[in-house]
Amino acid sequence: MSEPTYRVAVPPPVLYLTFIAVALALSYALPLALPENSWTRAAAVALIALGQGLSFWAMLRFKRQRTTTSNFSAPRQLLSEGPFAISRNPVNLGDTAAYCGLALLMASVWPWLLLVPLILIMNRWVIAPDERQLNDVFGEDYRQYCRRVRRWL
Repeated sequence: MSEPTYRVAVPPPVLYLTFIAVALALSYALPLALPENSWTRAAAVALIALGQGLSFWAMLRFKRQRTTTSNFSAPRQLLSEGPFAISRNPVNLGDTAAYCGLALLMASVWPWLLLVPLILIMNRWVIAPDERQLNDVFGEDYRQYCRRVRRWL
């Protein structure tokens, strides 16, 4: 019998950066502008700061609990407090908020059109393998956690 596979297809930061790069390229090749003003810029800065703050908080919890921060190694502990009481994927949620902030700064339709495929790919290529691994490693504790805390929000 073969070992179960939990391999994440692409590291999440690479996915987010790739989608931003594609959105930038499309914005230059086929501009579809959105309004830009001081309110959208302020909202963009707030989303980036809040998103990266959430990601940093979650990474800090990983470090303090001495468990992996990587999608490529096995977890040693199930985290369910702090940012993990809000979302089962606070790092991905924070990165998505930052992506939305960058989308506002770009003032283009393209990053918003690419957001849905980005989320679908994150769910399939990153989150689903993580969830299978956490279920196999932590069993009923993880299933109870899933009943209490949503995948994203």
